[in-house]
Amino acid sequence: MPRRWLACYAAALSSVRSTSSSSPATITYAIPFYTGLAFLERTLQSVLAQDDPSWSCVVCDEGKEPGVEELVRSLGDARVRYVRNQPALGMAGNFNKCVDVAETELVTVLHADDELGERYGSTMRAAAARHPQAAALFCRAQIIGPRSEPRFSMADRVKDRINPTSSQELVLAGESGVRALLRANFIVAPTLCFRKRVVGDRRFPAPYRFVLDWELTMQLLLDGEHLVGLPDRCYRYRRHEDNATERLTRTQERFREEIGFYERVLPVVRERGWERCVQIARQRRVLKLNVAFRALKNLVMLAYYQAVAPWFVPHAANRPATRKRWPEGVGTESKPLE
Repeated sequence: MPRRWLACYAAALSSVRSTSSSSPATITYAIPFYTGLAFLERTLQSVLAQDDPSWSCVVCDEGKEPGVEELVRSLGDARVRYVRNQPALGMAGNFNKCVDVAETELVTVLHADDELGERYGSTMRAAAARHPQAAALFCRAQIIGPRSEPRFSMADRVKDRINPTSSQELVLAGESGVRALLRANFIVAPTLCFRKRVVGDRRFPAPYRFVLDWELTMQLLLDGEHLVGLPDRCYRYRRHEDNATERLTRTQERFREEIGFYERVLPVVRERGWERCVQIARQRRVLKLNVAFRALKNLVMLAYYQAVAPWFVPHAANRPATRKRWPEGVGTESKPLE
């Protein structure tokens, strides 16, 4: 959506909801920004479209792209503010900054390339009222692509099948909660809505880039807190080539972090005598299945390239290189093609 349209859209919503938006904010949407201004526009649009207007929003900018502050100011909505991190804090640091600057009891670390469903805020507020001592609440997500179109993702489909809250509202706590979360991290991280009063000074651990949300939610459970999962799909999680999950998967950093996560949790659950948790932490079935799936996928792609190579390579054979690839030319004046 062009920026001038976004500004008009914000002004229209502000006019329509002028009476109700004056109520105090009860939930903060804190957005850690790194790159992708076009996606950020859609994210902010989804915030403005919330059916419950009692929110505040802050963009914590740590990227190099120009125009972020101008985008925020163009909205003309006092509920949306801009913060520039100086110096840079890193991924976990920026996530924690998002939690720290929130002035409301409830705070969601909304990823800058995702979108909220229209009923996200009202759903979380209602669930928070039903569970006043929950450290965090989370919901299911719809998977979308770069143009906000519905997209199929095998990994997310499996995660949704494993999620014990996919068909009912469920409280995760104690050994059973730890056991469920050890099987797989089925919580779509940015759907988490934290209650600052209960979370206290516990934050995303700085050394990690992939399992930092898993580490935090597991720590909350191990500390005796509880999480509440909702079956509603109130969040739109965007899959695209440049998002952090895809990058960390390509470099295999995610798998190294996941192995380290299990190694850190294993002695904790063993000391508590939670034998079923110990068994799950040792087996790491979902992790192994994911690694096998990625390897098989790569083998299929390699087989495809090998199959099509005999058809495409002959078309490129014996053709001179062009200046599009080598602007300075190739070879010598007497032997230009060498």
